[in-house]
Amino acid sequence: MKALSRVVSLSLISAAVLAACGGGGSDSTPAAPSGPRSLSISFDMIANGVAAKCGTPITGLGSKSSTVDLQNAAFYVSNINLVDAAGNLTPVTLASNDWQYDKVALINFNDGSSTACGGKAQATNAVITGTVPAGNYVGIQYEIGVPESLNHTDYATAPKPLNVQSMAWSWTSGRKFMLLEVNPVGGVTVTRTNNTTNPPTVTSSTQASWYTHLGATGCTSDATKGTYACTNANRMLVRLNSFNPDTQKITLDLNAMYNNVDLTSDTAGTPGCMSGKTDTECQGVFSNLKIDLNSGNPATAGIQSVFIARAK
Repeated sequence: MKALSRVVSLSLISAAVLAACGGGGSDSTPAAPSGPRSLSISFDMIANGVAAKCGTPITGLGSKSSTVDLQNAAFYVSNINLVDAAGNLTPVTLASNDWQYDKVALINFNDGSSTACGGKAQATNAVITGTVPAGNYVGIQYEIGVPESLNHTDYATAPKPLNVQSMAWSWTSGRKFMLLEVNPVGGVTVTRTNNTTNPPTVTSSTQASWYTHLGATGCTSDATKGTYACTNANRMLVRLNSFNPDTQKITLDLNAMYNNVDLTSDTAGTPGCMSGKTDTECQGVFSNLKIDLNSGNPATAGIQSVFIARAK
């Protein structure tokens, strides 16, 4: 589909069209509205081209083509902009509701319908709503993450959706920007090597889940100012140069998310990938997210394919 066919139709209606539709005899045509226009951005999640959800085993995931059960899937979206044909960004003003606050929204796919996903019904959200100035737009840009000004607030007293306990990350004094957890059939083999012994000793155990927790790391606080600073921001920048919210949705593709990632093994750091820059399990995940693991900045090379635009 050509880019022009995907232009978001937010431009003003022409006077000629109004005259043709109205059929009036007046020589003057009322001015078309020039204020903000409503916007709805839909999300979903797939694996192997079909919906990925709680209670339905997902096959062929990761470098070992593992079969997994989904345990958790949620992420924060912030700093949303529409992109025009010249590449200019126009910020989206989010509506105020339980899933959106200020410049951040929470997408949650965990409905709690299976034992792995909690076994108790939970509210889900797959839509972001807001307004944008009238104009012609061809794409979208946003971040996976919570803005720094909001990231280090106390979740217990924060407004929705920043008050979700499962998204709080106390050991980094912030929040999990993305929470993806899967339970591979057969579990995850955890291997640790102790190099302080001679010869080195190797221990092995099994755990149920492979965790992906994306968030800022290396965070320290200034008690006198009540501020935080993090060495690694780890916010994923997503840009879809061709996206029409009227006809398309944004899809999280788990195959692309875990491309070349072994979901059956853990050899270093915290279980799975919890954004540690020395964690070998994070190398593949961060490569797919196009985040530089060492610096925590968006990668300068390559185009991400974890989030894609698809027809509704």
